[in-house]
Amino acid sequence: MRKPLSKVWMSLIQQLSGSPLLRKSYEFLSRIPVVGPTLKKCSRFALPSDFLIWAVIRSGPGKGLWVHLNPRFEMEYLEGNYEPTIWRVLQSHLKPGAVFYDIGAHIGLFSLIAAQNLGVQGSVFVFEPDPSNVRRIEEHASRNRLALGIIPKAVWFTDGRMRFQRACFQSSLNRGAIAGDNLAAGESTIEVETVTLDSFGREHELPSIIKIDVEGSEAAVLQGSEGIFRSVKPVVVCEIHHAQAASDVTRWLQARGYVFEWVEDYEQFPRHLFAKYVG
Repeated sequence: MRKPLSKVWMSLIQQLSGSPLLRKSYEFLSRIPVVGPTLKKCSRFALPSDFLIWAVIRSGPGKGLWVHLNPRFEMEYLEGNYEPTIWRVLQSHLKPGAVFYDIGAHIGLFSLIAAQNLGVQGSVFVFEPDPSNVRRIEEHASRNRLALGIIPKAVWFTDGRMRFQRACFQSSLNRGAIAGDNLAAGESTIEVETVTLDSFGREHELPSIIKIDVEGSEAAVLQGSEGIFRSVKPVVVCEIHHAQAASDVTRWLQARGYVFEWVEDYEQFPRHLFAKYVG
């Protein structure tokens, strides 16, 4: 078992990881035959897959926010240009009084920015089932002194419990998903609580804007939110992961009086749609 990194080593890694020039050099060298594999092997030895550092977002809508990141996989968040088109869509609807539901929030980056923009004039509810991600969302909210309603559950079409396939630990942990019935149980599979948006909404503020990123289970989220869509007609930003999900989600929304448009120009998945009620 690897011993904890010394404070001096951790401080050095934190400083080096925050250097844009160093990260770009690493990315360039990683693509060179022979050099790349050797460099990656050294980085795996120097940095455990679960090693995290605190850093400040330097630019973009989240400028000034502290985030707890994995230097091997997540430092791009510091540049402030993570999914900029999605943020522009969200920002145009995060007006005073807005209630934002972030479904499948990962480490809560969009939620943090939304809470920072809304302040006391709105509410942000964060839904995330992976315990590691939930801990970081809680850390982020505390470090940045932002009010987030954190719900450590998977949003689904029923309340209960489901198996959840956690993302590979050799990644940024943003690809976890509800496990299919044919998936064998393993170390990366855990049981999580599930909640429908309708049942949650009966005891909390109803959303004016919903962001969904649930790795292919988008239709299940919508099926559990019939009451919300009948009563408050929220706008929706949804990441779509495959053609079947695109068909299911767009038909569901159109049947309830919504129109949609694709946010990106390209056609490959994953891609995002924006939808609003027109009657």
